[in-house]
Amino acid sequence: MTERENYLALLNHEPVEWVPNVFMAACFCGGADETFENGPAGGGEDGFGCRWHATKSANGQPVPEPNFQVLSDVTAWEDVVKFPDLDKFDWEEMAARQMAAFDRNNQVLEYHSWNSQFLRLTHLMGFEDGLCALYEEPEACYDLMSAITDHKIRIIERAYKYFKPDVFVNYDDVATERNLFISRSTYQELIKPHHKRMNDAAKAYGMMPVQHCCGYCQDLMEDFIDEGAVAWQAAQPSNDIVEIIRRYGDRFSVIGGYDTQGIPGMPSASAEQVVQEVRRCMDTYGKIGKGYGFMGFLLAETGDKDADMKMGLMMQEAVKQGHAVLAKP
Repeated sequence: MTERENYLALLNHEPVEWVPNVFMAACFCGGADETFENGPAGGGEDGFGCRWHATKSANGQPVPEPNFQVLSDVTAWEDVVKFPDLDKFDWEEMAARQMAAFDRNNQVLEYHSWNSQFLRLTHLMGFEDGLCALYEEPEACYDLMSAITDHKIRIIERAYKYFKPDVFVNYDDVATERNLFISRSTYQELIKPHHKRMNDAAKAYGMMPVQHCCGYCQDLMEDFIDEGAVAWQAAQPSNDIVEIIRRYGDRFSVIGGYDTQGIPGMPSASAEQVVQEVRRCMDTYGKIGKGYGFMGFLLAETGDKDADMKMGLMMQEAVKQGHAVLAKP
């Protein structure tokens, strides 16, 4: 198998020849370059009017400006919220730049779209008010998230036109490291229908939907499956990843496993700690023989050459151990 064939086998829930290292098997597009979703590089205003600050400690990724609201009353969203005009965005330029090194014969092309329904609600209102709105005004929240879904489907249409991706990754972090931000029933009632409609649109354009959700979200695995997602990333070990793979690995794949929240994910981690964490992932999850792809990274600052060196070691070890744990006798 090529890297592409092996990774597609994982996403299609077929036998793989080795544990895929997703950072090598895939080319990521969209993401931070969706300035209408995340603001310009270095910080600024996005297409919704939300303000972002770039953070050096998060490798340049932006965070919403504290104490700033676009929307204070969710029941007034139709009068207040302005959606970006996606036709004013230079899709051709982004596609040419991001796909310049893409090897379609050996890589899977993934389009990553950040700030989906739950996250966009909290960006517009602030986290506390967004969570309160879900409890106090569920009907208005549902309608706003439906409109956000329409916006995401417009992105899917343009991703298909300019990228022809194999995979569409939806970013909606609905969990902390310890538990969900909301009850599962609230998720099922107010968010799940919109994820499903968005995933159905991605599938209609030939893309496999993948759900990105950080934190402890193992209670939502069956919901992710119902929504049509073929995989979940970036899985963190606060979840019972072994049980998830054993229970769902024939129809749903887990991507991640590396302890990005613990010592191995810190820039101060030693090279040996990084290597040992990769080996733990492969020995604990990879040896199960189904439903698992590796993904890991360090939470380092921009330009940290030592962290870049350790990321290189992580990638090398993931390739080595990914082949070794599934090697035929």
